Amino acid sequence: MQTRPKNAVRPLWPILTALFAAAVLLAGCSSSSEKSTESLPDAETLLKDSTTATQNLKSVHLTLTVDGEIQNFPVKTLTGDLTNVPAVAGQGNTKLTFQGSDVDANFVVIDGTLYVALSGDSYIDMGPAADVYDIAAILSPDRGLANVLANFTDAKSDSTETINGVETVKVVGKVNADAVNKIAPPIKATEPVPGTAWIAKDGDHKLVQAKLEPSEGNSVQMTLSDWDKPVTVTKPAV
Repeated sequence: MQTRPKNAVRPLWPILTALFAAAVLLAGCSSSSEKSTESLPDAETLLKDSTTATQNLKSVHLTLTVDGEIQNFPVKTLTGDLTNVPAVAGQGNTKLTFQGSDVDANFVVIDGTLYVALSGDSYIDMGPAADVYDIAAILSPDRGLANVLANFTDAKSDSTETINGVETVKVVGKVNADAVNKIAPPIKATEPVPGTAWIAKDGDHKLVQAKLEPSEGNSVQMTLSDWDKPVTVTKPAV
């Protein structure tokens, strides 16, 4: 494979870092309906159960949407399938702002290597994924969405809402800065960030949707579906 000059790859790094970090945390394409209710499950219990369910998650379909503008975070939308079984891998597409223009890109992570196609199926081998962003952070019990759920404070159950056919309880509160920065380093939070988690009302209380708002009017929202559905990722030609 032909070696690419370092200066041809380097400008992509900030974009790719934001692309995957936008693991953090997952979705404006969801269909939802909200209603208030007088009696709701306890927020702390829901968060505890959902943390356990998310820690045990093996694969997921993720849809992420950025509302407003977050510094150093050019991603607008991202849709992909992620897995950590039998090994960390993922694939999908994203829309991001690059040099003042909106750009569509596809990505694949397999065998620890990151591949990116800014147009069509012409992928670029970016080398070790961990050198750009560790995609394992999204499903990591210690750094990902499970850690976000485990670090909610002042949490309360707000209402019920149906998202993509799943009845959820909307839990509002704040997420400590360390948890936010572990899953989404570009945010660089210095204090607790307003957070919302939509947790399935029934079953093992899967996480259906999560939202972080690092500044007023600017947020990252992620919607999860196809929990533990097998994901097959194929290494692209380069």
